[in-house]
Amino acid sequence: MIKVSVIVPVYNTSKYLEKCIDSLINQTLKEIEIIVINDGSTDTSDTIMQKYLSNKKIKYYKRTNHGIGETRNFGIKKANGEYLAFVDSDDYVDTNTYLDAYNYVKKNNLDLLIWNYYQVYEDKNNIQKIDIPYNNITNMKKDSTLLFNINYAPWNKLFKKEIFNKYKFPKCKYEDFAILPYILCEANNIGKLNNYYNYYLIRGKSETTTVDKKIFDILDILDKHYCYFVQEGYLKTSYEEIEYYFIKILTMYIIKQKYQINYKDAIHFINNAYDYLNNHFPNWRKNKYYQKNKIKKIIECNKILSKSYITIYRIFRWKNEKNTIYLLQFRYRRYWKILG
Repeated sequence: MIKVSVIVPVYNTSKYLEKCIDSLINQTLKEIEIIVINDGSTDTSDTIMQKYLSNKKIKYYKRTNHGIGETRNFGIKKANGEYLAFVDSDDYVDTNTYLDAYNYVKKNNLDLLIWNYYQVYEDKNNIQKIDIPYNNITNMKKDSTLLFNINYAPWNKLFKKEIFNKYKFPKCKYEDFAILPYILCEANNIGKLNNYYNYYLIRGKSETTTVDKKIFDILDILDKHYCYFVQEGYLKTSYEEIEYYFIKILTMYIIKQKYQINYKDAIHFINNAYDYLNNHFPNWRKNKYYQKNKIKKIIECNKILSKSYITIYRIFRWKNEKNTIYLLQFRYRRYWKILG
C-alpha cells in the first residue's frame, strides 16, 4: 500500500532538479511514490529525469505546458497514496519528512498536517527558519485565526487524499492562495509538527518578488472566498478573523506593488484594493488583529501614504526598505504624528 504520494511539477528547473529528486528517493518512508510531471520544460530537465526511471518509486510524465495548478491536479489523478504531498522542483526536503509526517497524521487522525520550514536565499547564500505559530490539533471552527497564521503554499503540508475530491487547484498565478482556505475549512482535524523539514528556495528573480497584471486575479479570488465564507456561515461566527484575512492579503499585495512592472497598474491595484476593503468591511481599520507593526499599519491603512511609499521605492530602488520609510516619514511628518 502506498502511504504517501509526493507530486512534483517540473518546469525549467534543471539546475535544482537532482537535489530535489534525491531528497525524495532517499526518504525513510518506504511506502512512497514520487510523481514527477514535466510541464513542457525546454531545458535539460527531461534528460535528468531519464536517470531516475529505473527507480520503482518514480512515476514520470511529460506534458505540454499547462501551468502549475493544472499539473498538480494531473498528479492528484495519478496518485495512489493515502496522503498527498507537494514539492516544488527547485526545493528539497529532509530525509525523515514523510515518515514523521505519516506517523503523526495516523496517530492523531488528521486530515491536514503542517510543519515548519527553512527559507533558502540563493543570492544571499543564507538560510532562515520559518515557524508556523501552531502546536495544537484544531480546525477552522475551533480557531479561525488559522486562516491568516499559516502560509498558503502546499509544500510544507500533508493532505488526506479525499480532501481533493471536492476541490482542485485553479488555473491562475495564485493557485495556492486560491485553494487553501477551502481546504482549511474542509479539514476536520489539522495538526502541526514542530520540526523544520522543507527547504524552500528564494531565487534571485523569484516570481514571489515580481508583480505584473496578473495581480488583479487576487481580487477575483477574494470575491470567491468572500462568497464562500458567507455561504458557510464563517462571516457570522468569525467576522473579525475573516475581516483580518482580507486585510492581510490586500495590504500585503498593496506593499508588493513596489515590484510592479507597470507603475500605472500599481496605482490602479492600490485604488481597487482600498475600494474592496471599504466596500466589504467599512470599519476594517479598527480590526483587533490589525495592530502589530505600527509603521506598516500607518502606511497600509492610508491610500495616500501607500501610493507615496510605492512611488519613493520605485524612484530610488532602495534595497533597504527602512530608507523608504524614513523618507516617507519626513515627507509626511505632520500627517504621520496625527496618524501615529
